[in-house]
Amino acid sequence: MLHILWMIIKFILILIGIILGLLLLVLLLLLFCPVRYQAEGMKEAGSFRTATGRARISWLFGGVSFSLGFTEGQTDVDFRLFGIPLMKLLKKIKNRKKTQTSDADKKETLDDSGAWKDEGEPSDTYIETTDSPLLESFEDEQKHREEDTESIQAASPENEEEILSDQDAEKERRWQEMAEKLKKLFYNLGNKTRKLWDKIKAVHRRIMKIPEDMEKLSRKKDALCDKIDWWSAFIGHPRTQEAVSLVRTKVFRLLRHVFPTRIEGELAFDCTDPSVTGSILAVLGMTIPLHRNCIRVTPLFENRNVLYGYARFRGRVYGVMLVKTALELYFDKNIKYVIRRWKHK
Repeated sequence: MLHILWMIIKFILILIGIILGLLLLVLLLLLFCPVRYQAEGMKEAGSFRTATGRARISWLFGGVSFSLGFTEGQTDVDFRLFGIPLMKLLKKIKNRKKTQTSDADKKETLDDSGAWKDEGEPSDTYIETTDSPLLESFEDEQKHREEDTESIQAASPENEEEILSDQDAEKERRWQEMAEKLKKLFYNLGNKTRKLWDKIKAVHRRIMKIPEDMEKLSRKKDALCDKIDWWSAFIGHPRTQEAVSLVRTKVFRLLRHVFPTRIEGELAFDCTDPSVTGSILAVLGMTIPLHRNCIRVTPLFENRNVLYGYARFRGRVYGVMLVKTALELYFDKNIKYVIRRWKHK
């Protein structure tokens, strides 16, 4: 019994050791196996549609790679895992699914067309039977129209007798309209006077609030002056200055590590105006510290718009450098002081 229990514990410990070893291996690979990148581009004399370019990022000695290409206005994306093109496999699977669905749709349409043929065409007897109700409705409408005309003719003598009473009603209606107009006039005058009184009240309130607004403005001014004093003291503090200088040095060192380790290329250009060509050359001259004069630039001065050349660079990034920089910044006393002072400002 104890022997079986010992074997189970031994198996569990071996499994835990294998898992920890794999985790340690992954951690070491992330820290000390670099992420490499490279890119290249080329343009010949002519339009920019002829330009070509390609960029590639790889890790684990090329086992995991992602590349992006641009040729003749078309982009090409490729992702490989230990040499297996995953993007191409996914495209093939999608194309197979599309072909299968299209075949199934074709079969369904064929089946439906056969069913329609079996059903046959509708007969013409329905059209013939629908003619009689239309005729009956037309005759009914004519009868109603005749009845309406007879009723109008019968009611005409009564209308002649009511003409006299309509004149009196019209006079009353005019007096009512005059009374309504007078009511509307007085109502509008009342509304205008009420609005004018409300505006006068609003102006009076604003005048009475001027001292209070001045007090609020003075308080805001004092608060702004306090903030300016706090920021000036915070930025001018020696520990803050040391923290800023440390961050600057670490960031520059990290950028120097991330920048390409090898750059090469050639560039030839020209413009119709020689002054523009000279100004572009001056701007490109300021980039020499970045590429260390590895890209040769040649102005042509032929008074024509032209640009052609190529460029190629590559570099690497180690994860241990990122972790080291982050830890140094996090455990620095001056940076901790700045963070604490920022939180309790």
